[in-house]
Amino acid sequence: MKDKTILKKAIEKAAKNRYKGSLITKLESGDYITHCGYIAIIFSHSFAKAFWGECDCSLCKSGHKEDISYWQFQLQQMVLEKEPLKYLRKFL
Repeated sequence: MKDKTILKKAIEKAAKNRYKGSLITKLESGDYITHCGYIAIIFSHSFAKAFWGECDCSLCKSGHKEDISYWQFQLQQMVLEKEPLKYLRKFL
């Protein structure tokens, strides 16, 4: 999957979870215009919270500290990646 496609699908997933970031605009064609680099979008707290959401299942409790939320844990993991869009792809 190309980076542009990953970004579009990630934005769509976050939008379904009520992400309304001011850094993007959805066109009638279904495409998105980013008003800054994609890094500013995917590393924002509002995007991460909408993309990953809160997790209240036992599956999510393994692998992350309980003093931070699931989306914060995933955001921390993505920051460490050389290719953050590839990290997002795993959750699409």
